Amino acid sequence: MTVITQARGGWWHDYVCPTHGTELDEPVDGVFPCRYGCRLSDERLAGAWTVLDHQRRARRARLLARQGAVSGSSSDKAQAVGIVCEFADLYQTLATSWSETSEPWMLRGKLFSQALTEAIWATQLADVIVVLADDEKSREALTPEVPAMLDGLLATVEAARHVLVVEQGNPQSNYTAWLDAAGHMLSRARSTLGSTPGLPATATRWVERSWEHAKLAVGADGWEWEGSTYYHLFVLRAYLLTHRGIRPDTIEAGTLDRLASMVRALAEIAAPDGSLPALHDGPYDRREVHLEVLEICMLARQMWATTGLGTVEAHARAQLATSAGGYDGLEDLLDGWFDGPPLMAITTSRASRTFDQVGYAVLRDCDDTWQAVLDAGPHGGSHGHLDKLGLYLYGAAAPWQPAPGVPPYASRLRHGYYARTVAHPTVRVDDADQTESTGALTTWDTDGTTTRVMARADSSYPGVRLSREVVMTADYLLDVVTAEAETERTMTLGLRPAVPLEITAQGEGWVSRWTGSARTDLHGLHAASVPSAIELTPGRGPSNDPARLLALGEWTARAACVSWVSVYHQGSQPRLRHLELVAETTGLAAVRVHHLDGTTTEHEVSR
Repeated sequence: MTVITQARGGWWHDYVCPTHGTELDEPVDGVFPCRYGCRLSDERLAGAWTVLDHQRRARRARLLARQGAVSGSSSDKAQAVGIVCEFADLYQTLATSWSETSEPWMLRGKLFSQALTEAIWATQLADVIVVLADDEKSREALTPEVPAMLDGLLATVEAARHVLVVEQGNPQSNYTAWLDAAGHMLSRARSTLGSTPGLPATATRWVERSWEHAKLAVGADGWEWEGSTYYHLFVLRAYLLTHRGIRPDTIEAGTLDRLASMVRALAEIAAPDGSLPALHDGPYDRREVHLEVLEICMLARQMWATTGLGTVEAHARAQLATSAGGYDGLEDLLDGWFDGPPLMAITTSRASRTFDQVGYAVLRDCDDTWQAVLDAGPHGGSHGHLDKLGLYLYGAAAPWQPAPGVPPYASRLRHGYYARTVAHPTVRVDDADQTESTGALTTWDTDGTTTRVMARADSSYPGVRLSREVVMTADYLLDVVTAEAETERTMTLGLRPAVPLEITAQGEGWVSRWTGSARTDLHGLHAASVPSAIELTPGRGPSNDPARLLALGEWTARAACVSWVSVYHQGSQPRLRHLELVAETTGLAAVRVHHLDGTTTEHEVSR
């Protein structure tokens, strides 16, 4: 019985509702529905769904093969063989030339519009074949078209890598990591079906290529060079998959250090509940991303004795438990991925810290119950956002002001809203977007109880200097944002909640309440150094649901220099009375935080 969609795949990012910006649901009778009731149908959506369906079928085969290997079920093995052979027949029929649906910027594939998509799919399918080949009956049931498909896919990824690395001169691309992963897995799968036992030299070459890529793509602070959470996950997952069957202690030392630092970066950027801030492009909040995070956690724990990713794994499992389709159990069957015992533990810390190269500062309270993330680094290439000095706030059970991420790329809202300054909690000048600029972390002080960071961005707007000073104490978070221009300008600080926001005026300032659960509300006090106003306006929520309307805050002043001052704390009830700003002729000098118990804390403001 045929289970494979008999068509070439397109680009999965096209699978998005043009009206609501959400990823579409599974098709029904050839119609593609969205959660808000739209019913759509066209060839572009059909091609996008084919990508998702081919990936889903490859995952299904991977699960069946591993279930069969564990239980001995001949039915599971036979079903996995059937899917592989159907794909091999489809490949021989359709993948005879390069895709004609590829857009000019894409690295073209044959069965899919993108060679990148083909590499991701091929990596899964190669894993199925490696598992099935351990069973003589299953191996003999694989048709002659299967090794022919592997040979064709190897030729595709080799050609695509040459275009990307040699012709385009882009060796650090995240695509490269997946082409290397596919090359190694396909070579390994091909060797299991060949007449010569053992791993061919071509497979080893692909692994060594991944080591070369890691030197180019991973910074000293452990982040993939783009500074995007999703592409960090994307590349790390490819690296771990590439080392199938390799002894961890034989991996090149520098590569091991980089892999460990990438895992550490995830453990140390994660929010207290284990969710990963969607810095720059992603991670888009979808079932497939949670599965990818879980796969990273399961493979990493086989490479190192401990990884610090326990909370991240628990969050991924919790999200999968409530998502449509749930969790099928595949990642729990990925034991024995590497040849040999795990390495020593990765040492991680949940203290406040900076990632200097990518320009992120993470500030946490001593009990790790909430955190702030300040973005002050390089733009981040094609996945960067116009969000320098954005401040993102996460609690133990709810993200109050998270990085918004992006919807699927074919949505006009990616560049039309979510990558723009207006989508982020940072400064806009004359309601224009920032330029593609780089900020800098200029000051970092911590004594274990109180942490202070200062960041600047001097080129986000011509003639305007931006700075943001953030102080995390045991009781509250102080945020001082300053914009200095050569002439009077209209300058706005955005408040971008992912939860219901209430703001009320109180004297010369404002009080805010960001409603999470009963114990995770965020309370804010706000005051500015010059006359200003906070306007509550309807706006979009985070990118997992662009059509969701939330109240956003627009805090605007008309001046040559303005400081916006906020102090936040979490809890069921407010604990602070008001803010007092101490001014000098040169600008804001200090902030006094008045507590409800009658005490006052004063903070000097950096200039």
